[in-house]
Amino acid sequence: MTRDEPPVESRLDSFLVDGYISEVLDIIKGGKEGTVYRCRSGPLADTSEIVAAKVYHLLERRGFRNDAIYQEDRMRGPAVRRERLAMSKKTSYGRKVQFGMWARAEYETLVRLYEAGADVPRPIACTEGAILMEYLGDESGAAPTLVSVELPHSEAIALFERIMRNIAMWLGLNLVHADLSPYNILYWAGAVTIIDFPQAIDPRFNPNARALLERDITNVSRYFERMGIRIDPARVARRLWDAFCQAVSIN
Repeated sequence: MTRDEPPVESRLDSFLVDGYISEVLDIIKGGKEGTVYRCRSGPLADTSEIVAAKVYHLLERRGFRNDAIYQEDRMRGPAVRRERLAMSKKTSYGRKVQFGMWARAEYETLVRLYEAGADVPRPIACTEGAILMEYLGDESGAAPTLVSVELPHSEAIALFERIMRNIAMWLGLNLVHADLSPYNILYWAGAVTIIDFPQAIDPRFNPNARALLERDITNVSRYFERMGIRIDPARVARRLWDAFCQAVSIN
């Protein structure tokens, strides 16, 4: 933990106090942007007995070292001038702004996508530096990531098409995941659930959007090639991008 990073307990305390969780059980996984904990739900969670709490690392510990390519569409307008300056100078306030920004961004993205019917976990609550969401799995363990699963060809085709439909849906909602891979797609009960959206971008404003969209599709396609599914990621990305540009009238 860095000097300016608050302890994990303080970032989960508000979930405990507010009644969203009643107990922190164990760690599900550690990732480049945070650590996910398995928690017993509280009365306010209004969901199954187990929920997942994602606690974010500060910039110094995150894997997204070059996070400027993801932030270009977020820090706009005079209201964020002070935040921009603080972040550029790497002050304690600037680090705090960045810390909270990623949690808020992911939570707001999950709310939008879940309400639109995308295959994402149900978001439950958000606090500074942590979000609470639906848990995929059971008492014996969390749902595996797609990268650790071998699928029969027929099931692989259906799931691949499902993921591509999700990507197209996100684009229609002005979102690109921007870090999609089999490592952040969960497989449970024959279905996929896609996670890890803190770096998601708005393609209307981010100049890296098309390249990030193609990278997402390429990462997913490489996994499904093992099951005999072959596509041209560049062609698919170009088709989706052209349809998006036509819909929003940009070049």
